[in-house]
Amino acid sequence: MKRGEKAKKTKAAIVDAAFEVIVQNSISGTSTAKIAVKAGVSKPLLHYHFNKKEAILSNVLDRVLERLLEIPLENAARNLPPFKEIKAIFQKYKETITAEPSLMVVFYDFWVHGYKEPDIREKIVKRFDAFRGYLSQVVSEGVKKGDFLPEKSHMAPAIILGLLEGASLQLISDPNAFNFDLYQYLSLDAIRAVTGYKGE
Repeated sequence: MKRGEKAKKTKAAIVDAAFEVIVQNSISGTSTAKIAVKAGVSKPLLHYHFNKKEAILSNVLDRVLERLLEIPLENAARNLPPFKEIKAIFQKYKETITAEPSLMVVFYDFWVHGYKEPDIREKIVKRFDAFRGYLSQVVSEGVKKGDFLPEKSHMAPAIILGLLEGASLQLISDPNAFNFDLYQYLSLDAIRAVTGYKGE
């Protein structure tokens, strides 16, 4: 393996390890020593790649935010009608919460830290903006096609995001808090009411 490839692999392993340490100990309980042990590297090698813990955390957050933004975009290539795409986004969130609960745990841990750390807050704000922006494109397409009424549809992206994040937060805290299928059904009824959608 070439030196550059080895360095890249080591850095990725450190970021992976940091993610796992955060899941187990939270950000406040994460240290470079714990990360090094989890990654199977020495502390000097860890500090060779990342000069401080904050640099590792920044990489973890970037990876988490990238993954979260993949969720709605996974449906983009399917060219679904707007309401069906919104429905598919709810379904992808359900699948993600079920299959990758630690992803949401780490995201919300960073979200809490974002109140005190402007750099973290800025990244999270950009993620929400990007998600709302994507949903706005979907809703605008629905308005253009005549599926959605324009009067209140502009609020649909914020409502959809709130419904998804609210469900995620509750379900990672208590997986048995409620039936997500019923929650999704009723949430889509709310989106119908906001957008004026009359279809199935």
